[in-house]
Amino acid sequence: MFMQAWRTVTGELRTQRACRRRSTPTFLFADLVGYTALTEAAGDAAAADLAREFRRTMCALSRDHGARQVKSMGDGVMIWIGDAGEAVSLAAETLERVGARSDLLPVRIGVHTGPAVRRGGDWYGSAVNVAARLADQAGPNEALVSEATWAMASCEHTKPVDKPRELALRGLDRRVAAWRLA
Repeated sequence: MFMQAWRTVTGELRTQRACRRRSTPTFLFADLVGYTALTEAAGDAAAADLAREFRRTMCALSRDHGARQVKSMGDGVMIWIGDAGEAVSLAAETLERVGARSDLLPVRIGVHTGPAVRRGGDWYGSAVNVAARLADQAGPNEALVSEATWAMASCEHTKPVDKPRELALRGLDRRVAAWRLA
């Protein structure tokens, strides 16, 4: 009886892991607008403290949305989320929580859903690149969310500010449709 129960539990765990592996990941990139100018004006130590507080804030917000911070790069973070709807909610909450703080700089965010390859603790692929390029194109306290993400998300509580824009992103041969949150 114990072996039968053990096989059932381990079989269910394998099925859950397989479903997680097959789900399409969503990537969110966020960085602070004006960080380089702040570093020049306030100095390296002040800028490093600000970046650390931003990373801490993003880590807490990520946990609240079932996301995982993959890595940080100075004043920016890369986040993996297994659910596109949660990714859009995380982007909206980041705009509200980080954008309203006087001790942090404005934030810009890019969100994209698509297949990617995981190696070690990092992710690689076109979906990662698109999310990063969308963040590059976003304005202060703005998120750009790709059409692929909107199509997979059920965003009853988060609405885009306007109609989608067709964006030419650096390094891509195709244009990417994206909605703006602000």
